[in-house]
Amino acid sequence: MSFESYYKGLGFFKYPFGVFTSEGERKDLMALFLKPENYSIITEGLQNTSAIITGERGSGKTALSLNLQGELESRNKLIVRIEEFSRLNVDFDEDALFRFLTEEIASAFFLKITETPKILWRYTKEERIDLSMFLHVYVNASSKELLREKINKIQNGVIKRWSVNFYNYGRVLLNYGLKAATKIISDSITKHFSSLPEFEVGDSEYFKKIDQHVDESFAQTNSNYFYLMRLCKLIKKHSFEKIYVLADKVDEDVRFENDADKVSEFIAGVASNNRVLTNDEFHMALFMWSTPFNYIRNNVRTQKLTLQNLDWSRSQLEQVICRRMSTYSSGAVSKIADIFDGCSVHNIELLFKMCNGNPRDLWHIVDKCFQEQFSIDSGRRISDKAIEQGINRYVTDFNYYEYYPRKSGARANTMDVYSYIKHLTKLDSAKFTKDRLNEKAGTGSSTNNYVVAMENMGLIKKTAEKSQGGAVIYEIRDPKVCYAMENGIAIGL
Repeated sequence: MSFESYYKGLGFFKYPFGVFTSEGERKDLMALFLKPENYSIITEGLQNTSAIITGERGSGKTALSLNLQGELESRNKLIVRIEEFSRLNVDFDEDALFRFLTEEIASAFFLKITETPKILWRYTKEERIDLSMFLHVYVNASSKELLREKINKIQNGVIKRWSVNFYNYGRVLLNYGLKAATKIISDSITKHFSSLPEFEVGDSEYFKKIDQHVDESFAQTNSNYFYLMRLCKLIKKHSFEKIYVLADKVDEDVRFENDADKVSEFIAGVASNNRVLTNDEFHMALFMWSTPFNYIRNNVRTQKLTLQNLDWSRSQLEQVICRRMSTYSSGAVSKIADIFDGCSVHNIELLFKMCNGNPRDLWHIVDKCFQEQFSIDSGRRISDKAIEQGINRYVTDFNYYEYYPRKSGARANTMDVYSYIKHLTKLDSAKFTKDRLNEKAGTGSSTNNYVVAMENMGLIKKTAEKSQGGAVIYEIRDPKVCYAMENGIAIGL
């Protein structure tokens, strides 16, 4: 029997635990998405100010941002989604940030307005001159190409598009190069937005200065902030009621090499910029991985923002997994009991405990349980033995660097999460004092340094309890590490 035959025999037409990202499930997202308990706090907060939503990897930040985007778009709001930050230098200054945001908002606006370009006629001649400038100066090359493709699909049939593209491709290569390609794109865009004045491109310059009076009373370093605010005012005047900028996946930028310190340094320039997060022209929602945000929390004026953390309770996790199973079985599998074969309450509760309030981790655990049961006996639903083996595999195979990243460029002998876990698994309890850690793991004079490092990365936490001798009691936060300690499981690369 194949694995496909196995899960289909249990009632699923598609395996529910084979995809672990919201992008991979985008077409099913509406059916799968379950609003977190604090969803209304986030949406109501965004009506008046910006928001920062934090959570561990896999907690549903992207799914939440996509659902929020769909909900806001239906209310005549311009949604600017940012998932690519490579055009913003790692050491960007404030003015570069303002220009980056202006480019992103301008691109989103013109892409959206292609659907109803007649809206542009609502603007005065002076306003349309400004919009023309934003179109040609602030819409970057890649966005212009996307804009051109969108306009092309609206105006031309498939055969015509293919023929013209083939001709232009050869023409660019043989005759004109980049400048010709840029002019072709600009011409096609300008013709579509016939209400906008033509923006001339000279022989030696891509963008010429516009001869019109502008307010130059602002400082030079704030010029891009002026244009950012000007663009937002223009958009809101006749096109959209509000502008929302949704920024997600900053930590996935390859330049940071999964180093939480580098991510925090980069995002600090946005999260601590009050002119970006507390202005009247647009609201921003930053979806951030908890670890780097905790490094900069003290530098963020959280009292002026909506700050929420994504954390899922036991009952919510059960609702999420039941909805998932029901979606991929057309309702045939809709309860937890439907996939387990008389398993003990203890093992099922252990399964939920091990995911540490994280939906993606829950999918990984259940996936491993399915695989183990298929190997044990493909004629049954998940058994107690399969749960036990599945959890063991999950604990040993898990990539702990995903939650507790190593510093980029660190030496091989540098202490990292695997070294710390090795010390913690020598304990006899999840709660311990520094002396107890030294006694069991032999950490010696470095004990205090180890505890500080583990607490900073979120592997352990300080409790409110004290030992009989008055020493602070710490506790291991990660249930995987607790499980490894209690069951004598070695975790290491």
